[in-house]
Amino acid sequence: MIDFGHVDAADADAVGAPGERRFRLLARSSGRHATLWMEKEQLTALGRGFSQLLAERSRHRGAPDPDLPPFGEQPETPDIEVHVARLGIDFLPEQEHVVLLADDREALERGESPRLRLELARDQALAVIRRIREVVAAGRPRCPLCAQPLGGSDAPHFCPRTNGHSEELSLPEAGEGTGRS
Repeated sequence: MIDFGHVDAADADAVGAPGERRFRLLARSSGRHATLWMEKEQLTALGRGFSQLLAERSRHRGAPDPDLPPFGEQPETPDIEVHVARLGIDFLPEQEHVVLLADDREALERGESPRLRLELARDQALAVIRRIREVVAAGRPRCPLCAQPLGGSDAPHFCPRTNGHSEELSLPEAGEGTGRS
């Protein structure tokens, strides 16, 4: 297992155009960089898990979270790169740290201990939660009828809620409300 210890900085981002994005969690510790590649759903679940864990176990629930400095540049080739197959989280109450354990497919199949372990301070975890929300929200707009991602200008959307009707729907622009009248 690679123990990254308490990280100096952490961030989440997506690489690529909406609809073709790859998601990752970035971490830096003592000059070393790690990239954890994951599916959008995994990244979303990680943010929810961090949020729930802090809400249930942190002594500082509701305390304002300070703005942290930006993560900075991630090298093109990180020291550690994990294509996540399984994530685990825990909380160290004395330090107010969230512990993240990540397995890749090979370690998981061999039954080994997690491939990577790292710790984030409460403030870092809160900043990552905010960043995950931003990254996920920056994707393709959703259909107001079925909530599925819209394909874009060159890919038509076949909404199951139109019940086979091919009439063009007037869809709101990104950022407009999605309520029905």
